This record gives sequence, C-alpha cells and structure tokens, in this order.
Amino acid sequence: MHPNRLAVVAACLVDACLASGVPLHGVRKGEVVAVHVGKTCGGSVVDYVSKFTKLSEIHLRPVMPSDLDTAPLVVVVVRDPVDRVISAFNWHSANGGRPIKAAIREAASPRPDSILYHCFATVGAFADAVGAFAARPRVKNGKNKEVARTPTRCELIAAAFLAEDDGARELGLAIADYNKVETFTQVDFKNLTKEQRAGAFERLSSHEHLSRGLSWYLTKRETREALKKKNLWMVETADCEKDTKGAIEWLRLSRFHNQGEALDDKRQTIDFPKSHQAIDGKRKDKYGGTMKTPEEEAVLETTLPADSTDERVVRRRAALAAALAYEYERMNWLARISINYRVDDGVPVPDDGWKR
Repeated sequence: MHPNRLAVVAACLVDACLASGVPLHGVRKGEVVAVHVGKTCGGSVVDYVSKFTKLSEIHLRPVMPSDLDTAPLVVVVVRDPVDRVISAFNWHSANGGRPIKAAIREAASPRPDSILYHCFATVGAFADAVGAFAARPRVKNGKNKEVARTPTRCELIAAAFLAEDDGARELGLAIADYNKVETFTQVDFKNLTKEQRAGAFERLSSHEHLSRGLSWYLTKRETREALKKKNLWMVETADCEKDTKGAIEWLRLSRFHNQGEALDDKRQTIDFPKSHQAIDGKRKDKYGGTMKTPEEEAVLETTLPADSTDERVVRRRAALAAALAYEYERMNWLARISINYRVDDGVPVPDDGWKR
C-alpha cells in the first residue's frame, strides 16, 4: 500500500468506529441527551443543564439511534447555518476571533481543515469562492459545446466544505479523507518521531466544525426516525438562554423526568453562562457604505455581520446561504418535531427527504 494511503487508513480509525455505530463517548441510561452542534451555544447549554440534572453530551460525532433509547429529553442546539459557518471558519483562522495555532501551518502537524486555510485567509474570501463555484459561467469547450467553467482547486475545496455529501461529488471523496491525502503528501515521516506521527493522526480526526453542521450530526436515517418518537427540545443560539431555561422548566413539570428526585427549585437562581455567547445575528453596530478605516474593513472580511448593508457582505452571506439551503431545511424539519418550536397547524411533519 502507498505510504500516504496507509497514513489515511490510520487516521481514519476513529471514523471507522463512528461508521460502525460504536460510540466514542457513551450515553448513560436515563439521562438527558444534549446534541452539541459545533459553534453554537452548546457549551453554555451543557454547562447550565448539567447543574440541574444528569446529562450526556454528544459532540464531534454523529448521533446513533441507541444514544436516544432511554433519554427523557433530547436537547439539540442549533444556529443559523451562515452564522455558524462564519464562526467555525474564524475558530481556526489567523484572521478570525481565535488565533490560529502554529501547528496548523506545519506539515508535521496537520489538522482536519488545513487545506482550507492554505486557500483562504478570511471568511470573506471563502464566501467569494463558494459564490464563484455556484455561478460558474458557461464557456465553449474544444468541441464548441457550452459547459460550465472548470473551477479552481480552492473553489472546489470551498464548495466541498459546505456540501451535503461531505464533498464527495466535488473532490471524489469526503472532505476529511481528501484533506488527509493532501496533507500527508507534504509530510516527511522519516524525520518525525513516533509521538509526532501519532499526534498528526489524532489531529486529523479531531476538532473541525465547519463541515459538521446539523445534517452531519443527524446523518443516519435511523437516528432521525428515532428522534420523531422522542421528546425533543430545540435550542436556537439566538435565543439560547430562553430556550435552555425552557427545557429545564419542561423537565421540572414533566412526568417523563424520573431520575428519582425532582429538579432543585433553589437552583433556578443560577446565572446562565456567558461564554459561547457571541451571536453574530444580534450585533448592534452597523457596517454600511464605504469603509473608512482598515479596522472596519477587517470586521467585514472576518465577521460578515448579518445586519450589514455593505454590498459585499450581503452578496457573500447570500452565497453561503444558497450553499447551505439544505441546512435551513433540516432546521425547519427539526423545529416541526420539537416541543418548543413546532406549530400545531394540522399539517403532518414531512419526510426529512435527506439523501443519507
């Protein structure tokens, strides 16, 4: 086997566990289950709810049907897909809110999103590439037939990170595996210690949130069918505190919460955590018209504020929203089966219509 392919196999061991349905982090019987989609307010939700009741968190792995078997309540934390992607991009970006680790730049220390930052310095540039990929003009080929312009490699990568099929159509294989192949071609394993090699494999299967939205966590059809039969509570990041406290109140009043003791009413005075609370959609400051300072320009490039009237920001957010249309559909589907967001209009909950 080619050494690069061998490296991919080793790095995929964690993925193989997930595919087989073996949970990396167990869900304990009878506990509330919190599905923590990355770059939402999931950290705050888990921290707060766990002060009132026993809780099992599912984070950085797909939900398995067996995870839900005995849960009295399933809490799923979501966020506007465009805002979540912007936050996820900036999480590792040198130009975003969290400084990039030097290891990301080193071939000996690859990460699941290394190829993304080799292409794009800002989320604005990333959004431009997503838009360019979707709007490729028709050009004539050698046989005088009109075909879509061949996308650049970085345009393909941008589209793949947001694709419903994990980039298989754009890159020929899922984005995570493509990144492993691409990254390990740059690594000189002969000059790495055993610990460095193991660390590289581990990082390639670790924290990457951009391509792991709600659809990724609920990727199994059996999981979605199981969710329809459970008590489901949806927490929207824009209303994180209100929704989370609503879940606690539901548990306090519910006959389904049978863990041996009632929720402690005295704990209702606990303050809601303020970490993970940077919500792009509720910014008070506006950015419109001609930029006057480099600082204001940098804000547009790295945050794409939802309330901005700047033409570039509007165009970029529209490009991301179009690529993430399936994520909005999934959020609507989840709302229709949730306790707190569903509307009793007599219309049956539609089939999820997901490809996987």
